[in-house]
Amino acid sequence: MSTEKVLLGIDIGTQAVKVLAVSLDGRVLAQFGLERGPSHPHPGWVEMDAAQDLWGPVVQLLKRLFSSSAVRPQDIAVVGVSGLVPCLCPLDEQGNPAGEVILYSDNRALDELAWVNQTAGLSLTAEAVVPKLVWIRNRQPERFNRIRTIFSAHNFVVYRLTGVRVVDYDTAGILGGIFDRQSKSWRVEIFEKLGLSPSLLPPLSPATGLVGTITPEAAQQTGLPTGIPVIAGSGDTFPTIVGCGVIDVGDAMVSYGTTGLLTLAQKPLVHSAGGPHFDDGKGEASVAWVANILSAGRLVRWYCEQFGQMEHTIARRMGVSMHDLLDAQAGRLPPGADGLIILPHWLGRRTPDPTPHISGAMIGFTPSHTPAHIYRAILESFGYNMRQTFEAVRSQAKRVVATAGGARSRLWRQIVTDILKTPIEYYPSASGALGIAFLAGYAAGLIQDFNDIKRHWLQGAEVTIPEPSLTPVYDRYFEVYCNFDREMAAPFAQLAQLAAHSTE
Repeated sequence: MSTEKVLLGIDIGTQAVKVLAVSLDGRVLAQFGLERGPSHPHPGWVEMDAAQDLWGPVVQLLKRLFSSSAVRPQDIAVVGVSGLVPCLCPLDEQGNPAGEVILYSDNRALDELAWVNQTAGLSLTAEAVVPKLVWIRNRQPERFNRIRTIFSAHNFVVYRLTGVRVVDYDTAGILGGIFDRQSKSWRVEIFEKLGLSPSLLPPLSPATGLVGTITPEAAQQTGLPTGIPVIAGSGDTFPTIVGCGVIDVGDAMVSYGTTGLLTLAQKPLVHSAGGPHFDDGKGEASVAWVANILSAGRLVRWYCEQFGQMEHTIARRMGVSMHDLLDAQAGRLPPGADGLIILPHWLGRRTPDPTPHISGAMIGFTPSHTPAHIYRAILESFGYNMRQTFEAVRSQAKRVVATAGGARSRLWRQIVTDILKTPIEYYPSASGALGIAFLAGYAAGLIQDFNDIKRHWLQGAEVTIPEPSLTPVYDRYFEVYCNFDREMAAPFAQLAQLAAHSTE
């Protein structure tokens, strides 16, 4: 049984919650996960229940962690929490959720988005939280009147652990034009211009700020001892970047998560450990956004639910992963899935330009295509969408690392490697939970060298190399994909207008 100091990382994802306990030298002592996902009560809506989907799984997983023989509660030295961002998690006066959590991929507030941009002179996109808050004010006034604090997902979990209402710089910077990066303060004049009270905005903290300790109530629910320090934490992207060792200039991350991401380190990440982490176009922060694909792992999950019942049954009998069976089927097909192309914009397009009315599409479908063709085309669509913006940073990306759940697929990594025409590294132990645990240890002074995550914690890289015979094939399919992606914008806009009129 362990008697050493242990770092605890909690990651609140869109499709799963994870907890991970790791030693100061990077040995993962135990990790547990619990799958769950958002609800879609109306077209374009994406919601979660804060108690059941955010805090509830954390309680369950911590109990499982401490019931194992790997970790003792008294050995936990510090806790870090990361989570999906941006989302609107409003609290009432007593600290209870004031209605459902509205996720970043929710498109209900497009009218309010246009109004906010016009009124405040902003250029927000559909994932921003502020237009969703205005939507609640306009459409659900009784609920709005109960709101006293606005959070994102991990801020809520930090609150339940410590009783402290706080938002980190990273999250504040993506809520919707209401955070000043230079002064690291709220732009209350923007909030007031929109008719919103600044009292809804909680105090701010660096991501690595030690903001509170485990309360007696949280200790009773989770098994964590009282008094253990908790950092403010951050949105899940930065810990995921840290957790796969993408910390030096020229390091790029391809995240195969529920949402697909491509980021590039333009300065050493240690310079932005406290946040803001992400560049706003001025080159001041460490990380540059390159791609944001709302439906990556989400599309794979949809396929498995709709078409993978037989593979699920067979995999369970064989004691293997259903994804291995699906990969084997798709791997026997040629690049381009025999002429089948998918546009992965189920919840709107973020990359290469934000266009919320664009939807998903399957193009070139014929009687000869099978479910395996659809599966392969889904994997390829991620690579095509990623390549649309990767070209702009190709010369700067000295090293590319794949991470998140979908990166476990060798087939998917090979497809993206061939489409991007660049080698890709993969570390099986990397994760956002590992990254936030590392940041917690660094914040508490238990880890002195930020480079430890890359030099010592991550070992055994699997490197995927482009297949020379396949890259020309994907070059041609990529051109076709871009043509469809461009030409479909107008009919999708017409389709969105027809759908809107049909519900009036």
